[in-house]
Amino acid sequence: MKTISAQQAVQQFDEFSKLAHDGHKILVIREGEPWVILALPAPDSHSESGENKLAWPDFEAHWKKHFPEPLAGPTATELLAQDKEDRFLIGVRHHRQTAA
Repeated sequence: MKTISAQQAVQQFDEFSKLAHDGHKILVIREGEPWVILALPAPDSHSESGENKLAWPDFEAHWKKHFPEPLAGPTATELLAQDKEDRFLIGVRHHRQTAA
């Protein structure tokens, strides 16, 4: 196994990545300690069959455990829209009163 410094890995990454692609393992040393190995990925790590793909959690099912039924009343969006409308109307009334 070839051993190189982290600085060499950065400066000559193209060269070392090609060696790794050709099947060589390259140990990268950082501050005198083994840091990482450049090598080909394991044969099954890039499988296209979907076996190794990450699955998204079921967020809807998770939230239904905590909030099984929708709450009664207006939504947050509806409340914000109403508040915005109320402030706009107050501003219009104030403007008409001061202009008169």
